[in-house]
Amino acid sequence: MRAIFVLFDTLNRRFLPPYGAKDVVAPHFADLAGRSVTFDNAYGGSMPCMPARRELHTGRHNFLHRGWGPLEPFDDSMPELLSRAGVYTHLVTDHQHYWADGGATYHPRFRTFEFFRGQEGDEWKGHVADPPVPDNQAPTVTNGDLRRQDRVNRLYMTSEAEHPQTRTFDAGLHFIRTNAD
Repeated sequence: MRAIFVLFDTLNRRFLPPYGAKDVVAPHFADLAGRSVTFDNAYGGSMPCMPARRELHTGRHNFLHRGWGPLEPFDDSMPELLSRAGVYTHLVTDHQHYWADGGATYHPRFRTFEFFRGQEGDEWKGHVADPPVPDNQAPTVTNGDLRRQDRVNRLYMTSEAEHPQTRTFDAGLHFIRTNAD
């Protein structure tokens, strides 16, 4: 059996055409939903990204009794269990929290993994001077440091192909094509 699990951070189903959004143009999501399993009655117990990932790895509710934190040595991990059963597991991600305090024990549970830098507030490129603020963005926003770092990172992404989301999906497709047989 082959399974591909695509996980998006901070994606609200109300904004996706497969779940009834009428004012959003997202043909790739509609195509993906037409060839995938969609869930109409599934609810995450944890919304912050690392607690939610711990739930996905372990199959156990995590948040509120446990906050942002690593997988523990005693945690069963779905990718690790699959690997032990002879299933090749591979992670392709642009989610920098896997490499930060509290997240550094998730990616090694996969047999192999790839990481693409620059997403969101990833501390990727360093600029002492403040980067330019786009005309359509207020200079002071919630999560200012995160937004500032995002503006710095985007200075190094001058084409769609250089964005971490694109690089992540391209690498995932490369893995699938390379290992199709």
